[in-house]
Amino acid sequence: MRFWPRRNSITSVLLALALASLFTLTPSTAVSSQQQSQPQRPAETVARIQTELVQIDVVVTGRDGKPIGDLKREDFQILEDGQPQQVTHFAVGNATQPALWLDTEKRQRAAGKGVVDAASIPVESHGRFVVLAVDDLHLSPSSLMYAKQTLHKFVRDQLSGGDQAAIATTSGTLGLFQQFTNERAVLTRAIDRLRVQQVGGMTPMFDVPQLSDYQAELIDLGDYDALELAVQEILRVENPQAAGPPQAGGGGGGRPGGAGGGGGAAPPGGISPREMASQRAKGKARMMVAENANYTNATLISIESIVRSLRDLPGRKLLVLVSDGFFLGGSSSSKVYDLRKIIDAATRAGVVIYSVDARGLVVSIPGGDASQPASIDVGLPGARARIETSSIEAKRDGMNALARDTGGFLVLNTNDLNAGIQKVLDQNAIYYVVAWEPETSFRDGRFRKIEVKVPGRPELRVRSRKGYFSPDDKETEEKLKTEAAIARKAKEDPTDKTVRAVKETQIRAGLTSLFPMKAIPIELAADFIDNAELGPVAIITAHVDAASLNFSQLKEGQQTLLDVVTLVFDEKGKVAGNLSERIDLNLRPQLLDRVRKYGFTYRKLVPLKRHGFHQVRLAIREDNSGQVGSATRWVEVPDLATKKLTLSSLLLTTSLKDVENAGAPGYEPRPTQALRTFRVATDIDFLVFTYFAQLMDGTPDLVLQTQVFSGSKLIYSSPLSKVLMDGALDLQRLPYAARMSLEGFAPGDYELRVVV
Repeated sequence: MRFWPRRNSITSVLLALALASLFTLTPSTAVSSQQQSQPQRPAETVARIQTELVQIDVVVTGRDGKPIGDLKREDFQILEDGQPQQVTHFAVGNATQPALWLDTEKRQRAAGKGVVDAASIPVESHGRFVVLAVDDLHLSPSSLMYAKQTLHKFVRDQLSGGDQAAIATTSGTLGLFQQFTNERAVLTRAIDRLRVQQVGGMTPMFDVPQLSDYQAELIDLGDYDALELAVQEILRVENPQAAGPPQAGGGGGGRPGGAGGGGGAAPPGGISPREMASQRAKGKARMMVAENANYTNATLISIESIVRSLRDLPGRKLLVLVSDGFFLGGSSSSKVYDLRKIIDAATRAGVVIYSVDARGLVVSIPGGDASQPASIDVGLPGARARIETSSIEAKRDGMNALARDTGGFLVLNTNDLNAGIQKVLDQNAIYYVVAWEPETSFRDGRFRKIEVKVPGRPELRVRSRKGYFSPDDKETEEKLKTEAAIARKAKEDPTDKTVRAVKETQIRAGLTSLFPMKAIPIELAADFIDNAELGPVAIITAHVDAASLNFSQLKEGQQTLLDVVTLVFDEKGKVAGNLSERIDLNLRPQLLDRVRKYGFTYRKLVPLKRHGFHQVRLAIREDNSGQVGSATRWVEVPDLATKKLTLSSLLLTTSLKDVENAGAPGYEPRPTQALRTFRVATDIDFLVFTYFAQLMDGTPDLVLQTQVFSGSKLIYSSPLSKVLMDGALDLQRLPYAARMSLEGFAPGDYELRVVV
């Protein structure tokens, strides 16, 4: 559950309700948590785990395009390089009940201990993650404006309560905003920050020759018509006497096989005007192709990086690429990017790519764009129209390949991009997860082709990834040797430069990750209040799940050392707060058991000088294991200098009544808690401060209302409640506390808002 303060006297918080039968809550003075019992799963078949586990998700649709959800394990056939494979794990997921995935990290650790039963590999249920990747390197200003409208509508109307979304750009310019969240205000601000980074398509107006990107590609590939159009344009503008179609018997610019000439006689010892024009057009085309290749490579490298970064994030992962399209290179020398690397990354990370042509319904205009100077195709009727028409499809080739080969599809020729995105969401309403261990373990780093079929129902369409690169034992062995050497150094000398560098790299990775690292699970809350002495303050509260920590045995207890780094950034990316702390957890057996069971809370106050949005990033690294956990939250500090009516964040905690009923002695109320999952039919307590209320006859006249939203739908609103002074000494900082019952709410994700 997350807090999100809003201006204009509204503050809100996200919360999740869980079935009471799955959770127990037993806080104590220093330790508080909820524990979820794992439901029993049918035992999986025994499988050897010395080989590479391949796990993919599959979408199957009928002739009408609707997903099929009645398939069983035995309905699927998996072929790897043409060889049938035995499915060792099978699960079905939908929008409300995610599929179960094998925990591959725990599986690898189990393999080291000799575990060979696939049923012993942990399975986890995870929701849906959507990356909206905006190719700002290949979007025109008009397309970007249209794309921003589409993304705003998606966030407002199409993002469901259980979804996590991230706005990413191929230029990487979003910075702080390029992370997963379900906070609509953050996503909205990220969309507003999108800008065009490169505008291609045509050379500047009145530049001669006027080449489009695609015409340059064709010239670089040796296309006669594309080159001749450029040559004619140069001659017509700069040497009218030499203009006109090439004549037989000449030299330089004709079709292979004899056409040429025209363009006048070459000066003694020189080349003809036509030859000069041809060389000039080819040189310009090469430069354009090289420049376009750089932008295309930047786009594809960014996509691969985003996809690979999602590998450790479990669950159904969708990447929606919004672009005008791009060319994959003209001559073979400029085709430097291997799309199979993205396909491999998608297979390993479990990501499906869907492409959206941001140009909408594309129509080729006869004679070209009206904004460009007119040209005449002398002797080449229809050549320019052919190039323009072919350009539309050529720009889609890369987008289509990425989508098709990772299990998605291309949305094109529609001016309603939201309908296309909705089609993506609809087709992911039902999906399957299948895993297998290859019958033959190839560990040579080569690409392996995957085919997924439903032989008994040939009318169905199956979408999944097309392959992956097998592990490279030589590369793995070198990596393990390096890690072992660093571990030895860490034990011998923790201050060693290499050890410190590795530690800093791991913490930095946690602080910059697109999604939270969960080796050490952390729940984080960041709340704003205005303190009379300190001014605007962020209350940073983290709940650390200690079950995965590795304690070392000491004489009188057990110990582990944790490095905790907290960074607070303002909206411009400047550091507004920087905290670094080393925690020595030295615990006796009784307290250790409680900490392992319930976790512990870490809380800090950070004064904030600037108003606006702030991002809090927290990372924890354990010395004994090198494990890293991280979390990110946003908090808004309103502009208090305006002295307008506003609210603090909602400070939220479990009701004391429900904690006492759970039989936990020694409970001490706290101002807020990081855990935002609550049992159905319990109560929650919240506290909010009202600032700068106007006084009438020396008394604030304020009423509040509590609202609950499911997604974008209002499902509950309380009667208006008057804010009472209750002897408050500071009339500009009025507290309001209340208890809310969760009776009648179904399990799910909700947003709690308070309006004053």
